[in-house]
Amino acid sequence: MSNSFSNRRCGPSRMIGMLATGALSVAMLAGCSGGVAENPDWPARVPATGTVHYKGQPMADAVVSFMNPEAQVTGTGTTDADGHFTLTTYVANDGVVPGTQVVTVRCVQVTDSTPEDVDVSAGGVAGPQKVTWLIPEKYSNATKSGLTATVTEGGENDFMFELE
Repeated sequence: MSNSFSNRRCGPSRMIGMLATGALSVAMLAGCSGGVAENPDWPARVPATGTVHYKGQPMADAVVSFMNPEAQVTGTGTTDADGHFTLTTYVANDGVVPGTQVVTVRCVQVTDSTPEDVDVSAGGVAGPQKVTWLIPEKYSNATKSGLTATVTEGGENDFMFELE
C-alpha cells in the first residue's frame, strides 16, 4: 500500500475546495470581529457601575451580577484591582435594565490538582481542579446574598458593596 500524495484524496479539486472553505471561514471571522450589533428587541439599559470591598479592602477579580427578576435579564461585570466594575448585559458596558436588582458577587481561586490529589484507587487519575472561595460563598447565591440595588433611568447608578 502506497502512502503517496494521490492516495490521500487531496487531488487538485479537493485542494481548491479546502482553500475556498478556509478563505470563507477567515472572511466570516473577520466580519464577526466588529462585535455584537444592537438588537431592537433588547430591553432598554442604563449605565451602571460600582465597587466591591471585602473586609474594607478592594476586591479584585470578583464577578458581580445584577439580576432584574421582573425583566428576567442579568448584567455582569468583573472588578479591577481597585474593586471597580462596569456592568454589561448584551454588549460591552451597556449597563442593565432599570429596576430593582438582586446582586451576587463571586470571587474564587481555581488551582490545578497537585500530586497529593491523585486518587490511586481510581487508577492514578488526578482529581478535579480545586476551588477556593475568596469571599463567603453566600454572596454568590441570589437567595442568600442579601444584596440588592435599585437602578434608575437618569440616576447615578454607582453602587458600593461592603462585604464582611
